[in-house]
Order: sequence, then C-alpha cells, then structure tokens
Amino acid sequence: MMPLSRPGRVLASIALVSLVAMVVLYAFPSVDRRTVHVVADICWTWSAAFATYCCFAATQRMSAAEQRRAWRWIGAGCASFLAGQLVWTYYDLWRGAAPSYPSLADVGFLGIYACLLVGVMTLVRGQPTRRADPELILDTVLVSFTAGALVYEYLLAPLISGRAATAGLVTSLGWSIGAVAVLWMILIQMLRRPVSPAATATLVLPGVLVFAVGNLIYAVAALGGTSQAGRPLDLTWDAGLLLIAAAAAVAPDYTYHLLRSSSSTPGPSTAARVVTLAISLAGMTGMAIVALLRAGPEPDVAIILGVGMAIVAARVLYSLGVDRRYERVLEDEVASQTRSLMSALGATASAERNLRLLMEAVPDAITVVDRDGHVLDENSTGRAFVNASAGDARERGGRRSALGWLDGPGARIARENLAAAFDGELRRFEVPFQRPDGSDGTGQVLLAPVREGGRIPKVLVLVRDITEQRRTQTQLQQAEKLAAMGQLVSGVAHEINNPAAIISGFAQTLLLDQLAPDHRETVQMMYDEATRIGRITSNLLAFARGGSKERTLVELNEIVRRTFALRSYHLTTLNITVNLELDEANPKAWANGAEVQQLLLNLLINAEQALITVSDRRVITIRTMAAGEEGVELQVADTGPGIPAAIQEKIFDPFFTTKPEGTGTGLGLSICYGIAHDHGGRISLHSVPGNGATFTVSLPRDARTRQRSTPPPMLIPVEAREPDAALSVLLIDDEEGLRRAVVSFLKRRGMHIIAVEDGGDALRVLRRERFDVIVSDVRMPGMSGGEFLERLRREHPAMVNRLIFTTGDTFTADTSSLLKDAGVPSLVKPYDFVKLEEVLRQVAEAAKTST
Repeated sequence: MMPLSRPGRVLASIALVSLVAMVVLYAFPSVDRRTVHVVADICWTWSAAFATYCCFAATQRMSAAEQRRAWRWIGAGCASFLAGQLVWTYYDLWRGAAPSYPSLADVGFLGIYACLLVGVMTLVRGQPTRRADPELILDTVLVSFTAGALVYEYLLAPLISGRAATAGLVTSLGWSIGAVAVLWMILIQMLRRPVSPAATATLVLPGVLVFAVGNLIYAVAALGGTSQAGRPLDLTWDAGLLLIAAAAAVAPDYTYHLLRSSSSTPGPSTAARVVTLAISLAGMTGMAIVALLRAGPEPDVAIILGVGMAIVAARVLYSLGVDRRYERVLEDEVASQTRSLMSALGATASAERNLRLLMEAVPDAITVVDRDGHVLDENSTGRAFVNASAGDARERGGRRSALGWLDGPGARIARENLAAAFDGELRRFEVPFQRPDGSDGTGQVLLAPVREGGRIPKVLVLVRDITEQRRTQTQLQQAEKLAAMGQLVSGVAHEINNPAAIISGFAQTLLLDQLAPDHRETVQMMYDEATRIGRITSNLLAFARGGSKERTLVELNEIVRRTFALRSYHLTTLNITVNLELDEANPKAWANGAEVQQLLLNLLINAEQALITVSDRRVITIRTMAAGEEGVELQVADTGPGIPAAIQEKIFDPFFTTKPEGTGTGLGLSICYGIAHDHGGRISLHSVPGNGATFTVSLPRDARTRQRSTPPPMLIPVEAREPDAALSVLLIDDEEGLRRAVVSFLKRRGMHIIAVEDGGDALRVLRRERFDVIVSDVRMPGMSGGEFLERLRREHPAMVNRLIFTTGDTFTADTSSLLKDAGVPSLVKPYDFVKLEEVLRQVAEAAKTST
C-alpha cells in the first residue's frame, strides 16, 4: 500500500468527506426551491475553491517541472470555474435572479476547458509517440467521427431544427464543445502515446472525465430546455472537482512512490483501442436507439450510423487481419523459441554431463549436502568414502549421511564446521578417520556455502585423503631434524676436542716424569680415555660431514671399527652382540669415507630395530672381504625376524617403512641404496622370514693399489726420544689450558716456545723474533687461522713453509677447504704430543733444507 504524507491524508480525507456530504444533500433535497439553489451554489463554490487550493498546493510538492506546469494549468482551470461560480452565486443569491446569457460567469465556466486542454497537452509533451500505422489512423478517425456525430445529433441538430431553447444557447454550446474537446483530446492522446506520466494522468483522468461528461449531459439538457438547478446532474460538477482535488492531494506522494520503486505505469495501446471501440459502439448504439424511439424517419441519423458502422467494421476487419498476422508471427516466434529452448536444454545436458565427468575424474571426494548433512549429490570418490565407513551411513528413508565415514571427535568437528558453513563461512579443517584398509588416516575437508537468492540451502564438501602427504611431511621433518642434529654433533664434537686435547697433553707431560707405578697407571688411564674421546668425536665428525663427490682410498676395516664405536654402548644396553669378522688383508675401496660410514650406520640401526622385536638371541655380524680383483664387500647380518618376501622389492623405496608413524623416516635403506649406486656399486638383500636378514654392499676396488702392501701401523714409543737440538716454536691457540699443556711438554723436550691466543698477537711477536716452527689453531675468535695465513703470506712469506695447522674438526667445508688450499701439515685435536714433536722437527728440518 502506498504511504501518504500527513498533508496528503488530510486533503484527501476532506475531499472524500465533502463528496459524501454532497451526495447526501443531493439525495435528500429540500422542498424549498430557494434552499435547493443555495445548497447547489455552496457545493459548487466549495468544490471549485477546494480543487483550486489542492492543485496549487500540489505544484509546491512536485519535483518534476512538467508535472508542476500541468497542475498549475489544471489549478488555473479550477480557479476560472471558481470565479464564474462566484459571479453566478452573487447574481443568484444576492440579486435573486440568474445572470443574463452570456455573462462573466459563463466566461469563467468555459475557461476551465481551455486550461484543461493546455494542461493535458503539457502533461503529454515530450512523451514518446506511436508510429503512425493504419490501426492508429482508423482509431483516430473512429474517435473523431463518433465525437462529431454526437455533437451533430445532440447539439447541432436541435439547433438547426429549432428545437433548442434560446436561453443560454451560446453558453450551452460552449460547454458542450469544451467537454467534447477535452474528451476527444484525452482519447487521441491515449491512442498516440504508449506511455503517460502515471502520477498525473492516472489520478486526474477520472475527475476530468466525470466533469466533462457531466457538462456534456448538462449542455444537451440545457439545449433541450429540461435542465433545472439542484438536480442530481449538478453533482457531476461537484464530483469532478472533488476528484481533481483528491488527485492533486495524492499526486506528490504517488510520484515519490513511483520514483522509489523505479517504475512507471504504461498506458497500453491495447486498452486505449478497446476504450475507443467501446465508446464508438456505445455512441452509435445510443443514436440508433434514440432514432428508433422517435416518430419520424431521420435520414441523417441513418447516414451517420452507416458511416460509423463502416468505420467500425473496417477497424474490426483490420484488427482481425493484424491478429492473424500476429498469430503467424507468434507461431514462428514460439517455434524459434522452442528450438532455442531445446538447443539450450541440449547444451545444459551436455554441460551437466561434462561437469559430471569432471567430478568423477577428480580423485577427491565431492559431495553436496543439506543442512542435516544428508547427501544430495556426490562423485564416485565421495560414495567410496561413505560406503567404506565403519558405521552404517544409511538412515531411514534411504537418505545417507555425508559424515558417515567419521566417528568420535572427527564427526563432532565436522558437524561444528558444517553449522558454521550454513551461516555463510568458508571452512577448512582436518579430521582423523579410519581408512578402508583399517589404518588411521587424516582427511582434509573444505566446506563451501552454496548461495541461492540470498540463502544457503546446501553446502559443497570437498574431502582429500592427505595421510600419505602428512606422513611424507613428518618424514621430511625428521630428515631435517637429522640434518640439524648432524650440524649440532659437529659443533659439539669440536668443542669436546679442545678439553680432550688439554687432558691428553698434560697426561703425556706427566708421563715424561719418573712416577710411582700406581701414579703412572692412573695418568696412563687419563691419557687413554682422552685418546678414546678423540676417536669418538672424530667418528662423530666424520659421520656429520655432508656427502660429496670426493673419493679416496678408504680402509673398510677402519670404517667398521669407527662406526661400531659410535653404537657399541647403545647396542650393549639392548643386549645385542656384535661380531666383527674383518678381513685381515685390510680391503680398501675407492669411496667417500663419510658416505660409506653413513651407509654402514644406517644398516646397523636397521638391524638394531629389527632385533628389538625378538626376545631370543640378538646378534649382528659385520664382515669385510675381498670380492675378486675388482671389488670389496661389506656385509651386515642379523638374527631378527627377517623381511617378508612380499615387501623385499620395496624396502629400498624412499619413505617406505613398516614401522609405526613417528618411529622411522623410511629413508635409511633408500639412502644406502643411493650411496652404493653413487659409488658404482650395489646393495642386495637376502632374507628368509624367521632367519634374519643379510645386506651385502659391493664397492669397487682401486686398481692402482691392488698389489700395494700395507705397512703395519707405527707404534708409539713409551719413552719419547731425546731432542737432537733446541727448536723455537710459536704456538697460537685460544684455549689457555691447551697452550699451557703444549708449552709444558715442549719445554720439557728442550724447546723454546712462546704461546699467544690469537693471530694478531702472533704477528706482533713475529716482528721482533723469528721461530723455527709456527703452530696455529684454525678456528679462533678474533683473527682466525685463515686470516693469519693471509697476513703471514703478505708480511712474512718466508715463514709460510714453517706453519702447522691444528683443528678439532677437519670435516666442515671451510676448514677442509682451508687445509687443502694452504698445503701445510695439520694435526687433529686431540693430537698426540709425541706426534706433535715429530711433526715439529720434520717441518723445521724441511725449512732448513729449502733455505
């Protein structure tokens, strides 16, 4: 319902109350003719005055300029009628007689028609017009002929025949012509204009029509001498004016309502044609009935009726022809639209089929669910998820739950997120579930709301099994942790080497003295354990070193001993016995020692994990042997449960593991396989379930050393030899304890030694004193060994061949590169002081020889 403003409601209510009151007054007239005349004059005056006020008030509230002008002209017409009525009332009530014809009152009464005609033209100005076609021409001719026939029959014919009353002749003709002109103009404009301004045309039209028709009837009656004041016919003027007043009161609000709803009321040409035909037929029929009721024949009426009926017939026949053409056009259009619809349906079916094929091709589960979680549509993967669930996903009525593959916490999480998705949120989450093979899995779920007309009737569910992805991520994280652990081990081993070297140095210094047997045994044990620490850290550093393409001649027996030393204590705690069956010929391979050690350590760990699952005898056997003239073999055998034949082909695959998630990475044997093949060798497995497993690694032998005999290792003498001559030594090391131990030992050996803590101090000492040998640590705070070597080459180039490097880690990239590029001797901490003395004397002797 259209809302009305307070002024609009008040004015419309006054118009309605006034009309009701006038209807009552005219329905129950007074018997006194004077009173009847007074009531009629008051009603006319009030209606005209109120209509004038409402029209001019509407112009103040209208926003469109065309409508304001239209309402001004309509208001001017009402004011003209009011002026005529005031003159008429003055003569009728105060002077007791009607004014003579024509008078100023008649001018005012006739002025309303001129204003209404201008108002109508202003109203339709600028509106689109229909294309001139035969149908429009016939309608215009029919309206004009009907209007002319009625004017002739009821106005001109009585005047020509002398039947018209002479009183008010000119005024009556003016009223009738004005009324006919207004009606004719409205009908013509309705025919020519497919759309009219709804806010004015729709509202004001009833009032204008009532006023004009009433005036026309009044004029006919006046010409016939049968009109009397105060009759119900006078009510048509009052009703017309009050309807115009009500239209003016409502029009501003109606215009605003139409603007807000962005609509306009079209004046369809079909309705105008129907009205035209109805008025024409009604006019012709009325003229025929009146003619039949008259006594004598009237040839002019018969001619008028004949011409009118001919125009009506031509109009009807043309309409029938047009309708048939419209039918054919409509049939063709329906056929065309049907073909288009069928084509669209075919395209839709094809698109749906393609979409279904795409959905079926997606490996993820795609499901559409309603608010209760019931399946509306799904692809084959989605059906597999639901059908493979442990519980019964089908509910009563044959409906299936899309969450039937979940149970426990997973189902609760999914339902909470489903409720949020129906509230319009896009949800992503992961849930645990049981896979078809009974194993635990992880599902990644995406819930996307499907919106239709501002509501969410369903939700799209995408499910992906990410179990393998999560397992791979866990394994990669574990591999990264292992790599980080290797870096940590490298740093820790280097830091341990320094105190181990200090302990070993002081122990060796004490062993030079004459000690009691029990004291010598204690110091010897300190020296042996410090040496053991050095071997352990050396093994750790060798393992932590990153693999590279560098190859050298490595002793398999030494790698086995070093690797076993890393795991010996841990294996003992697990009650695992390790047998080392090493070839006495000490087989060598052309390989990267760190990578071969990593390969062996992985095989040891794999055997260890297999043995902890058995409670019987736990034994690991490591063998080295020659394999013909071209290669060597390394074997690791265990007495574990063995490996089933079904998975023996997969054990070297990356990330393949039979252990629970989080226990192993699945990379150990894969790394072994890669190292073996990278060295030009191979790795094989022999296993009988229940009888353990044996891994055999074949590596190539270096042909250059095939006939070379290996000398026995040099024995360290118990008593160091006496020095041949005093040497001067410059020691550079940031560890104070190690400096003190070396200084004490070398002084006991008769050498002159100065110890400093960094390269800068050493350069300052070299400016005032020369030394036979310089011993420098590699990694030091301040000036490192590498920086010291560069300064030494620039400032004291003759001393470069007298330099010895010491380090606790020869496996890091920067240290290894420095030792390789420097070309000077090096000792690995914790070094043996007897070996240190030998190297010092060798370097000093070589320097003397070169000079």
